[in-house]
Amino acid sequence: MARLETTTIGAFPKPKYVPIRDWFDLSRQTGGMNTAETTRMYSRDIKNQDAHEDLFLKATKEILDIQLRSGISIPTDGEVRRENYIHYHCRHLAGFDFDTLEHRVLRDGAYETDLPAIRNKISHSGKSYSVHDYVASQNLSSKPVKFTVPGPLTIMDTTADCFYNDRPKLNAVLAETINKEILSLVEAGCQYIQVDEPLFARSVKDALGFGMDGLERCFHNVPDSVTRIVHMCCGYPDHLDDNDYKKADPTSYHQLSEAIDEAAFDQISIEDKHCCNDLALLEKFQSKTVIFGAVAIASSRLETVEEVKERLQAAINHIDRDRLVVAPDCGLGLLSPKLAEDKLCVMCQAAALI
Repeated sequence: MARLETTTIGAFPKPKYVPIRDWFDLSRQTGGMNTAETTRMYSRDIKNQDAHEDLFLKATKEILDIQLRSGISIPTDGEVRRENYIHYHCRHLAGFDFDTLEHRVLRDGAYETDLPAIRNKISHSGKSYSVHDYVASQNLSSKPVKFTVPGPLTIMDTTADCFYNDRPKLNAVLAETINKEILSLVEAGCQYIQVDEPLFARSVKDALGFGMDGLERCFHNVPDSVTRIVHMCCGYPDHLDDNDYKKADPTSYHQLSEAIDEAAFDQISIEDKHCCNDLALLEKFQSKTVIFGAVAIASSRLETVEEVKERLQAAINHIDRDRLVVAPDCGLGLLSPKLAEDKLCVMCQAAALI
């Protein structure tokens, strides 16, 4: 019997020598995320980004090696080149203003910040940024590397729309830009492509109203040989061990399950370690493979192999074993590199025992 597949979701802690900072760095320094400050830092730091390719490659290799040592079967590049996975995509599109920011309250009042603005028609240049990043990381890995891109609803939540004032239309426009990147990745040979849509769990009405249509547009014309993945977590806290952070309601998964199962993608990634779902949820996914969040990404506590194993064993009582993939709840950017590796080792050891 084959071992359960294991993967990671996206962000990793950046090595200190990487010449850009992200919102996880700022969170560790100040105890809270601040999108405006990371936007300004990144704008300053990226001016000489091409000159630092050797450092990005060194960091990517370190992050891939952590995953491969731990036993991850489908690693990611750790998003090491990005200040965050959302704005990195937006910086490669026309229509976004990263100089004059707009103040917004976000995530059901969970935090407020200043955001880049949409001030003109959004368009994709036709030149892919993702292919370079994917090829560079795949050349450093003995296993196929998964590439992650932001979903339309999540981009809309992390930017300020000062132009369209029409959410379904903006969703469709952004999905078209994501589709261009995804098709470029397919052409480059990427086998695992993930669209991150944590906003689905917070905005169920929008997700069901037009969000699923946007996701299907993101994956339009992607061949069956490519694994199409959607990640829907419940959101990051402001800092590690922030137990009062207002995350999305995990019952959203139940409300979305029917639409998810019918949608034209292959795998759905959900949290479980943080929210401890009613595992009957897994029975609602009859056609989807579930990437199951098995270790916490916002807690400094290291799980034990036995507790992760017991939860995975319980999960496969509700879903076919070959449709379960094991992962952290979300990205590991809040953790130290050592704690990230320790959690992945525990997770992979537990998965190997199932």
